[in-house]
Amino acid sequence: MIVADVLLTLAAIMFGLMLRLEVFNPGNSLFSHYFRSVWPYTVLAIIIRPVFLYYTGMYRRIWRYATTRDFIMLAGSIVAGSFVLFIVTLFAFTPYMIPVFPRSLYIMEGIVSIMLLGGLRVLMKVSQHYPGDIDWKKTGIVTKRRVLIVGAGSAGVNIARELKNNPYIGLQPAAFLDDDTKKIGMKTQGLHIFGPLIKLADIVQEHRIDEVIIAIPSAAEQTMKNLQYTCRSIPIACTTMPSLSSFIDGGAELGDMPVSSLQLPMSMPDITAEEIQAVVRVMQSRNLSIGAQTLEFERLIAAEAKAKHAVAVTNGTSALHLCIIAAGIGVGDEVITTPFSFISSANCILHEKATPVFVDINPISLNIDPHKIEAAITERTKAILVVHIFGQPADMDPILEIAGKHNLIVIEDACEAIGAEYKGRRVGTIGKAGTFAFYPNKQMTTGEGAALVTNDDEWANLFRSLRNQGRDKFDGWLNHSRLGYNYRMSELNAAVGVVQLKRLDDLLEKRVTVAHQYNKILSSLGETTPLTIVPTTTRMSWFVYVVRFSSGINRNLVIEQMAKAGIPTRPYFTPIHLQPFYRERFGFKPGDFPESEAAGETIIALPFHTNMKAEEIEVVHEALKNVLIELKAGKGG
Repeated sequence: MIVADVLLTLAAIMFGLMLRLEVFNPGNSLFSHYFRSVWPYTVLAIIIRPVFLYYTGMYRRIWRYATTRDFIMLAGSIVAGSFVLFIVTLFAFTPYMIPVFPRSLYIMEGIVSIMLLGGLRVLMKVSQHYPGDIDWKKTGIVTKRRVLIVGAGSAGVNIARELKNNPYIGLQPAAFLDDDTKKIGMKTQGLHIFGPLIKLADIVQEHRIDEVIIAIPSAAEQTMKNLQYTCRSIPIACTTMPSLSSFIDGGAELGDMPVSSLQLPMSMPDITAEEIQAVVRVMQSRNLSIGAQTLEFERLIAAEAKAKHAVAVTNGTSALHLCIIAAGIGVGDEVITTPFSFISSANCILHEKATPVFVDINPISLNIDPHKIEAAITERTKAILVVHIFGQPADMDPILEIAGKHNLIVIEDACEAIGAEYKGRRVGTIGKAGTFAFYPNKQMTTGEGAALVTNDDEWANLFRSLRNQGRDKFDGWLNHSRLGYNYRMSELNAAVGVVQLKRLDDLLEKRVTVAHQYNKILSSLGETTPLTIVPTTTRMSWFVYVVRFSSGINRNLVIEQMAKAGIPTRPYFTPIHLQPFYRERFGFKPGDFPESEAAGETIIALPFHTNMKAEEIEVVHEALKNVLIELKAGKGG
């Protein structure tokens, strides 16, 4: 590709000279004279053009999947290169090396380069094929489905905008349908607005609609039922949704809260064209499980954690479960852990019929308090499961000292803390084994997925066997050495993870920037305190952005009022020991772990993701400030 671009750049210069001199014979003496005189410009051009294309990522793109944005970026790269050529030639070459230079050549060369280099990419887009390409026409599957959006209000307009900005979804907005007579006949987002709603069937037929999206969150229940009935009778696929942001809003860990009318998602994965292209390549390979992508993902995870081994699995819960099994924990055993965590860090202990023994947290770091661990150890204690909460490492040295004294295994739940460092050491391999998870609201994502890391060869081999139904590497086909599980990560998930891991440092740095912007702007609110980064945390890995309210502020009321203002927030966490199942089974009650309970009653997570803009942070700040003012004035509730 680089050689082709060099040759095309050379051709652009020659063609530009022909146009400039109106001479179309390269053997003409006038042409030959000018071409010899501009040789420094020519040499510089064939160097600069590929360099600019390389550093703007043009050689990393798969042009068969290119979008309009890719071609605009290509043109921008060429124009930027032409500008540098102009500056260098004007001030460095003229008049020392090029006594006479036709300045119009700059413009002509740039235009011709765009045509030739862009034309090459267009040709690649329409002609590139891989072995095993799917003939979509033969399958009967329409890769670009035309969508009618019912409702031309803010919800519908936002859906149309998001579909246009994400062509990979495969849905193309075709038109709107609305009952508002002021809107019917108008256009928005470049789409016609038809109406009224009773013409739904006619519009679907006339405009060859493949799918209907109903986006009228304020509609009466009967109206929604009527629309759905009409869709079923046509028949046509019908989806009812408030906005596409709801699909990336927090997920299973975060509960079901209203999505912001301001379109501020609670969290959002940072997905680029590279991840999408990686998934497409896996689909074309036909190898969808435990292949090259999984192996590369494991290699990159091990390198990131500075571990000897990494093993990819389906999710963080399965990763923790395998750690409990590898530790030999079973019926009657006890595992010390924190009650201030997502529930899977305790559930994984119950899966092996052992008992979680909770130890309260340090109120500053919000991690398990090492000074309280020893008092919880009994003759049945087998391990300490440490959770690095919110991406901040727990105080590991005293924990390791206690574990060594009592011959206990230390397992790290680093599902929220990839890349975090404790006193310069990466979390995950400080204990016997560690786990990372990659749900969409995490620092990086694989969609669903997780990884175990360890420096222990025996544990690593056991993890690989357990995730694959108990098969050892020397077992024959369908032979199984032990009881195992189907905890394998798919190649599709691993492919996303490979790209994300290569971008991880950048992702983490962007989250640091967002967190610092939050810290700065919220410092004026006296009733809130951000998470304290303790001295032993030499690298924070921001999972969520949480603030803690001072006494007298009703956290739950803040959540309600923020939702009314269009800002999603979440309570972090309801302590595990107060979850209904744990209270019923173990008899836990309020007051058992006061620091965890105090944190659970006063902490909320604010909207937070890698690409959050300063303007969005300001919106959150203003809403929170107004809510706190109203609560102090006694107007909330």
